[in-house]
Amino acid sequence: MNNAASSTLFAYWDQLRAGRPAPDRAEIDPRAIAPILGDTLVLETDRSGSLLYRLAGSRACALFGRELKGTGFLDVFTADARKTVIGTLDDALAAPSGMLMRLSATSTAGRRLALEAVLMPLVHRGRLGARMIGAMSAAELPYWIGRDDLARIEVEAVRLLWPAWQGPVALAATATVQPATIPFSTRPALRLIQGGNVA
Repeated sequence: MNNAASSTLFAYWDQLRAGRPAPDRAEIDPRAIAPILGDTLVLETDRSGSLLYRLAGSRACALFGRELKGTGFLDVFTADARKTVIGTLDDALAAPSGMLMRLSATSTAGRRLALEAVLMPLVHRGRLGARMIGAMSAAELPYWIGRDDLARIEVEAVRLLWPAWQGPVALAATATVQPATIPFSTRPALRLIQGGNVA
């Protein structure tokens, strides 16, 4: 991992798991990842199996020049890139583990930007992978972001990220998923704040 957002989020996720396959969605505390919230995203699967943005930070939205909530995560990926991401995501959920992607994005004007993305599973209502937490970031944002939006993403490289307790030979069948039993009613939660650009 080359970008701080990726390494910070993975370390937080790995610590929060506390030996389980994945942390519960309710356990995520935005204060713990405050410096990278702008790069952070939460994905959900719908009934058709599509991977949708449930939340996306301001810097992630700025890359595409629009609010991402409710849109498809893979919408701007090329057909080959979608197959790669879906296949690796299936492996990550079966392991269970996170995944790291090195991406090449192209803007509407043909400019190129190197991105790094991580995705890690969460447990939501007892289901592993019903939610995913991740981050998408660039080492440096170019001057044209916000005026020339990203229109196409290709996958340059992808690999699984293994939690500290687990190696590549571990099997998902050896662990059972337990929903969190501790209420977090006093803890802040990630939420959408309506806003937008004023013309």
